[in-house]
Amino acid sequence: MENNENVTVHRGMNRKSLVFGLLVLGLGFAWLLHNFGLIGDRAWDVIFSWQMLLIAIGIVNVANDSHRGVGWILIAIGGFFMVSEYYDLPTSFRHVFWPALLIMIGLVLIFGTGKMCRRRGRWIGNGTGSGTGSDFSFSKGEDFIEEVAVFGGGDRVINSQAFRGGKIVTIFGGSKIDLTRAQLAEGPVEIEVVAIFGGSTLLLPTDWNVKLEVFNIFGGYGDKRVRGQVDFNKTVVVKGVAIFGGGEIKSY
Repeated sequence: MENNENVTVHRGMNRKSLVFGLLVLGLGFAWLLHNFGLIGDRAWDVIFSWQMLLIAIGIVNVANDSHRGVGWILIAIGGFFMVSEYYDLPTSFRHVFWPALLIMIGLVLIFGTGKMCRRRGRWIGNGTGSGTGSDFSFSKGEDFIEEVAVFGGGDRVINSQAFRGGKIVTIFGGSKIDLTRAQLAEGPVEIEVVAIFGGSTLLLPTDWNVKLEVFNIFGGYGDKRVRGQVDFNKTVVVKGVAIFGGGEIKSY
């Protein structure tokens, strides 16, 4: 069973790398054609815009099975703002789009989290600590955490002695994860964060070596811990994307 999951993850990563490579290749060709005057300035402004960047990130995430729902949401947001930039959309369409987007997010959470629940372990509603609003936690014990916060948030204290990482998704909400009492498992430990108009706070020990690999779009994710003596045998990679949102890493 575990081998099958590893094969699936490997194939997903191959698809993601392939799609990302094709996008970079396409951008290179578009840039070359623009330099030769074969692509006009107006078309280039469309290609090289923050809206297109959102769409591109969405396409890459669609290629990854575990992030497919987030990918479609990013494509929808980027497409809406791009069309609004060049066309005067009817008021009726604007009134429909944002409620429809919320419905899409809800469906992603319902069906996506159901898969996570079956794959990882048990479903804990409204957080395992204190929570408000639409805040859910999915975990197998405390060794691997999966947190989703939408229009709400919560606090959670992790006491795992073999912490392997996790995933934190915040959309118009926030979450706070306290790992100061946790111990890292052997091998690579990764925490994946997705912040869309939301954010998360991670409380980590000062001696953990943290590598930040968060891609920021009109947002940011920073390490604000009080610096101490770092143990490079305790390395955590924090990766993901922050769009109109972000988060911070603290030690208190």
